[in-house]
Amino acid sequence: MEAKEAPPRSYASGGDRISALPDGVRDLVLSFLPAHEAVRTAVVARSWRDLWTRSPALRITRWGSIEKFNKFVERLLRLHCSAPVSGRYPCSDPRAAPARLDSCHFDFITPDFVGEIESMTIYEKLANYWFHCALQCQVRVLQYCFSRIGNPLELLDMTLVSGHLTKLELAGVSTGSNINLSGCPVLQDLKMEDCYLHLEEIQSPYLQHLRMASCCFLLRHRTLIRLPSIISLELTQCSGRAPFLDSMPSLATAIVTFDSDNWYDGCSLSSIDVCDSDDCEGCDYYYSDPNTDRTNCLLLNGLSEATDLELSAYPETVVFRRDLKFARTFCKLKTLVLADWFVADDLSALIWFLHHSPVLEKLTLHISKVHENAMTAEQSCKLPERSVASSHLKIVEIKCHQVDGIVIEIFKILTAHGVPSEQINIKCSTGSGYVNFKCTGFSTK
Repeated sequence: MEAKEAPPRSYASGGDRISALPDGVRDLVLSFLPAHEAVRTAVVARSWRDLWTRSPALRITRWGSIEKFNKFVERLLRLHCSAPVSGRYPCSDPRAAPARLDSCHFDFITPDFVGEIESMTIYEKLANYWFHCALQCQVRVLQYCFSRIGNPLELLDMTLVSGHLTKLELAGVSTGSNINLSGCPVLQDLKMEDCYLHLEEIQSPYLQHLRMASCCFLLRHRTLIRLPSIISLELTQCSGRAPFLDSMPSLATAIVTFDSDNWYDGCSLSSIDVCDSDDCEGCDYYYSDPNTDRTNCLLLNGLSEATDLELSAYPETVVFRRDLKFARTFCKLKTLVLADWFVADDLSALIWFLHHSPVLEKLTLHISKVHENAMTAEQSCKLPERSVASSHLKIVEIKCHQVDGIVIEIFKILTAHGVPSEQINIKCSTGSGYVNFKCTGFSTK
């Protein structure tokens, strides 16, 4: 009796629909799974046996003991690496075939190592080994994230060499090694978050985009940032000493915000010069670094080529105001956002930018604190005899809680510098948003 062919499995009855997808699509699906779960799919069916080895991305999360986990990671990276993994780091071989790995994401959290604290030193050595192994896999995007409670994970060697790496993300790590990316000619993006940077220099002749958020710099010295090809720069909510920015001739967009309460460049007396107070940690060591002296501009000269700029800090933070004494003209600046710090020193910082931004088109001023009283006559700035504001300036926005003495003084300064009152838009916060209104003038009575 002739055997009958088994009827095809009905997908409607719960069959394996994923296996029917093309290999390229299945490879992509596996790239979203943690690596150890992707490996387990080898038992799904014969067609899945080696599928996980072709995944374009690795997502490595902690499981099992450190010993088993290390063996797994080492074997996993060896399979994706075009050169043998041996010794301290894998050795690159220019004759090897290109690897297929597009991205590698290490994602660890402190609870992964609860009960194994005595092994943290060994783990850090392994973590450094994995980091450099991933680079030798010719990975294009490398993410190394350590969400922590307590001490960060230390990366020992940050002189990186890769001809394929285009994007690097670091989170929850620390390093005392200078970050030298000169050996990464195609690396364009660097993102760092919640990192401790106890180093003297960050340099790369090729990097185009740098974003640093909630990072901690040295407390008694300044880190030199040397990035001649940088296009966009973000330094947000960082602590420690403000870095020293070298020339950035290609810079287009920059955001620098100092919002931390313990920012080390604040002055207890809000002095424009280094004060003589023995208790002022902000002024102590302010010019102690060999890269700076009392005629150095720490930040603003490095930002002077920007077309779009945001500078935000508490009024007590003096680094911007001290920089204005030595800063160059912002010849390309078209949009400018100033928040809080500019209200100190009789609004002289606002006046400086009106004088030194010849092509400025839009100005936004944020005032988070309510100033109940207007400035006195002695405090009020001397108004110019002729217009000096940019003829391109068409929009000025003042965002505040209420129209107080500072807002009135700002309005006077703007109109005296040639900004028509109808181009000044005041936005008052209501808690759920802003109320917009135009102002045509203020009575002096």
